[in-house]
Amino acid sequence: MDISAVCLKLLLETGDLDSYGKMKMGHIDPSYTSVFRAIKHHYEKYHALPSFDELDITSRDGPLKAAISAITLVDTSDIDISVAIDALVDEYVQNETIKHLDKFLDKLTVYSSAEVKSELNSIILDLDKNTHETNTVYTMDNIMLFKRPEEIIKDRSYLGINTSFDALLGGVRAQELILIGGKVGSGKSILSSNIVCNQYEAGLVSAYFSLEMKVTEVLERKLAILSNVNYQNLKQDKLSPIELQALVETRAAMFVDSGDLVSEFKEHGDRFKFEEDLVKNKKLKPDNQIIIVDDRQLTITALDLHLAKFKALHGDQFKVAVVDYVNQIVVEGKASQFDWQPQIVISKQLKELARKHNIVMVSPYQVDANGASRFARGILDAADIAIVLDAEDKDLNEITFQTTKIRAGAPMVFTSGMDWGTLRVDPHNRESKAKVKAHKEDKPKKDAKTNEKEQDLPW
Repeated sequence: MDISAVCLKLLLETGDLDSYGKMKMGHIDPSYTSVFRAIKHHYEKYHALPSFDELDITSRDGPLKAAISAITLVDTSDIDISVAIDALVDEYVQNETIKHLDKFLDKLTVYSSAEVKSELNSIILDLDKNTHETNTVYTMDNIMLFKRPEEIIKDRSYLGINTSFDALLGGVRAQELILIGGKVGSGKSILSSNIVCNQYEAGLVSAYFSLEMKVTEVLERKLAILSNVNYQNLKQDKLSPIELQALVETRAAMFVDSGDLVSEFKEHGDRFKFEEDLVKNKKLKPDNQIIIVDDRQLTITALDLHLAKFKALHGDQFKVAVVDYVNQIVVEGKASQFDWQPQIVISKQLKELARKHNIVMVSPYQVDANGASRFARGILDAADIAIVLDAEDKDLNEITFQTTKIRAGAPMVFTSGMDWGTLRVDPHNRESKAKVKAHKEDKPKKDAKTNEKEQDLPW
């Protein structure tokens, strides 16, 4: 039985728009794609599906008329259109899978284990893209407006970078994409590290995808923040005894029942022995972790594979993923990820992954001197919230954030404290010292009427 012909005949007989919405050109046998194209053209022109007679009378092409005639001869008695559509999609998936696997097997012997997983996941993504229904229809009797407090908590994540920001938003919703802009060296990665650490301190699981820094540097930053120790001292192995003790306690807290090793460290003082015993004899906490992925060639396919694995392992405990940073994601099949078109596609794909895995996706991006995206302004189109940070004057020990985009919300400007020694963001909202300083400099020192000559001086 020709499933494509059956589906097209039932579609023309019933005029079922729901079934039409599930069918794609790629699902149809090449012998009948001209018919599906004619149906699509009719619908776009008249906003209704054609009948057999209407399709026949508007068709002048000989092969198209022959295909329509062939469809009329197909027996569709006792076949439900929904069953036929499911069979059509199944047939498509089976055929496409065979094609993909044929290509995959041809190169299997040259693939590494990581490439095998990536290629298999790429096949799944391609199949999903061509079979997934992007529209879910809700009527007013199957969607709830009011949510219980526990449902709201489950759906929200607090980034912890500023209390006013978290309070005004009530937390960031799951499935949202947050893009954080900043100039080179402005602290984008440090802020991203703080977001991950805040998730850890809330008892949750988060993932940090590093595309530039190696894993040891990422770990050092996280531990400096969590332990409140000077990052440079940690990096240069110049820790004070108090700082070393703080790091040992923080490191041990990531494992189950590890207090005995902390006590032993206080006696022997050997940090290498402590950490070796810790990773060898103690079990990592299952639902309170920071996961680091060090991949300079990270693709969207690989990112999706990782997120699916983390979600399967940790469920609702896994709520936030940071990709550091969006401009570095490798675009499959493109010569450069720094071209503007791939950047827009990547941003959209990050949003799609946030929705697919029901997480908050955070990713920094680079801005120019004017605060605009360096590579493609269009990358902000997919973002739910876009924030540009300003931390140029490090002596002020603060970071000021300005939302350049916030979906269904008013623009916001807020300032948090910043300890550049420990890399820790103090989330309590404060008045920017830079603004106060500027205000004082603008204010006349003496009365304008009595000191007109002084006001003309260059200082």
